[in-house]
Amino acid sequence: MSRKEREEIVTSLTERLQQIQAMYVMDYTGLDVDKITGLRREIRAVGSEMKVAKNTLLKIAVKDTAFEPLTEHFTGQTAVAFVEGDPAQAAKALTKFYKDEKKGNPDLSFSIRAGVLENMVLDTAQINQLGELPSKEVLLGQFVGMLAAPMTGFVSVLSDIPRKFLRVLTAVAEQKEEK
Repeated sequence: MSRKEREEIVTSLTERLQQIQAMYVMDYTGLDVDKITGLRREIRAVGSEMKVAKNTLLKIAVKDTAFEPLTEHFTGQTAVAFVEGDPAQAAKALTKFYKDEKKGNPDLSFSIRAGVLENMVLDTAQINQLGELPSKEVLLGQFVGMLAAPMTGFVSVLSDIPRKFLRVLTAVAEQKEEK
């Protein structure tokens, strides 16, 4: 690869880094072309992009950016996921892919190494936790449910007052009829 080609790659990586809000670093060792292509599709489906690049070029591209702490993870066969969309959805796609592949091949050496989300470095466990979170829609539904619960309880308490009063009146009426 010529110097000019390397410079173009670094320029395109640097431009891409300015457009994203998160980045995950993976070791794709042990994956064949079909599996990597499948992973790329899954990542693309959630509004992100996966690239394979030389470690030295990645190190140059992340220099003086929020993603510079990932430099130590650029070793071996490295792929990166550029996350423009929901970082949790991208993490979910990665963790799902990892679990599915691990079931079929327990000796798989594919791994999620690290990531950066909003200037915070994430380790593998944190990315897995992020991947286990429910979707944004489910979380919003749970939040609305939490907001509605006190109001529902209050309405229930208010509606119990007339019911109890009606029961008392019914009991008094039954007593008067018996006499």
